[in-house]
Amino acid sequence: MSNYYEKFYGYTGFFPILKEVREVSHTIELRKLLSVLPNAGGSLFSRTGLVHGARLFILDDVVYNGHPTTAEHLEYEYLAVSLTFDGELEFLAEKLAEFGGEEFKSIFSHCYGYAKVELNAGSILKFLETGQVTTSFLYVEADGDLQETLRALLAQKLITEMLAKAQFLNTADKRALVLETADKIRSANLPLAGDFIEERN
Repeated sequence: MSNYYEKFYGYTGFFPILKEVREVSHTIELRKLLSVLPNAGGSLFSRTGLVHGARLFILDDVVYNGHPTTAEHLEYEYLAVSLTFDGELEFLAEKLAEFGGEEFKSIFSHCYGYAKVELNAGSILKFLETGQVTTSFLYVEADGDLQETLRALLAQKLITEMLAKAQFLNTADKRALVLETADKIRSANLPLAGDFIEERN
């Protein structure tokens, strides 16, 4: 399998976290940072206009499944990154350089190799490629790019609202509501990535 599924690219990366001795470890600091990152509109990856889904988490160790397997442990803790987006990795790196800035640095500066990264597309691409592993299975149950997907989600939301309102209306009012909803779908501004995710409280 490759990193591609039709027009989608699946990125998986593992970045070893710095073991530097300090008052607050890089792992703890990074864990706190990840817990408060915005996960709705305006987040680092949503600003690229390419990313359908992004997951960042810390891999502390591997699970021991018991006999007859051998117990193994990781030498480092890792920041794991999983992304599904439109286009090529090079294009994502360009968008991260353009829109990521200090937020990209605040996350990945806790990992080995980041000290050599400059906030330009070529440097970010090289860094992402260094941590990348080949995606063994990528399946996306959609065939639209991000803009098409966002428009479909908006239509779904407006239609759901319409159905809830229509329950106790008479036939004439239902027809009017359908026409009003169709007009909203046609004239609505394209939503931003993350607009359909509620912020964590």
